[in-house]
Amino acid sequence: MCIYSSLKSDLFKICHSPLLLIHFIVPIVGIVLFVWYYSISSWNEFNMLSAYIQILSVTFPVLIGIITSFLAESEQKAGGFQMLLSTATPKYIPHITKLIWLIIFGFCSSFLALVGFGIGFSLLGYTTFGFLFYIKTAFLLSISVIPLYFIHYIISFIGGKGYSLGLGIVGSLLSALLLTGLGDEIWTFLPWGICGRFSETLLISNLRNIDFLQFDGMIQSVVFILIFTFLFLITLLLLSNKWEGRKSED
Repeated sequence: MCIYSSLKSDLFKICHSPLLLIHFIVPIVGIVLFVWYYSISSWNEFNMLSAYIQILSVTFPVLIGIITSFLAESEQKAGGFQMLLSTATPKYIPHITKLIWLIIFGFCSSFLALVGFGIGFSLLGYTTFGFLFYIKTAFLLSISVIPLYFIHYIISFIGGKGYSLGLGIVGSLLSALLLTGLGDEIWTFLPWGICGRFSETLLISNLRNIDFLQFDGMIQSVVFILIFTFLFLITLLLLSNKWEGRKSED
C-alpha cells in the first residue's frame, strides 16, 4: 500500500514539473528536425535510419543525466530532501518509485521518438522498415538504458547535478566511441555501449532477416544488463538507508 501511495505521489509531482515536458518535447523536436532534413537529403534509407537511431542512442545518456539531476535538485530545493528523509515508509521506497516513473516516462519518450519518426519517415516514402521495427527498437533502447538510470540517479542524489551531467556527457561520448570498431571487444561490458549496439544490430537484423539474438554479443549483453541492474538496485537499497541528504553545493 505504501508503494502505491508513493507511486501516486511521485506521478503527481512529475506531471506538474518540467520533467513531463522534457520527455515529450525533446522527441518531437528531434522528429521534426530529422524528418525535415531527410526530406532534402540524398542519403539512402538505411543510412538515414541508422544515423537517426545512432544519434538517439548517443544522446540518451546525457538526457538521463539531465533528468535525474533535475529530479534530485527539485527534491533538494523542496526542504532539503526532507520528503525523502522523513518518510514513514522504508527509505528506499520513494527512491524506487521515482526510478520506476523515470523509466516508464523514458520508455514513452523513446516510443514517441521512434514511432513518431517512423510515421514521418514513411510519409517521405521510406517504408522498408515497418512500424513493428520502430516499436521493437524503442523497447530495446528503453531496456538497455535501465542501468544508466540507476547510475545517474545514485550520483545525482549523492554527488549532485554537476557529477551526473558530467557523467552524462562522458557517457554520450563513450557511447559514440563504442559504436566504432574500437568498441567491438568491450561494448557488451559497458551500459553505454549496449545502448547503441542494440539498436544498430536490430536494424541490421531486420535488413538481413536474421534473428537479433544470433548476432555476437547480444545474449551476453542481455545478461550484463540484468547483472548491472541488480547490482545497482542493491547499491541503491543499501545507500538509501544510510543517506542523509547533502549540501546544496555540487
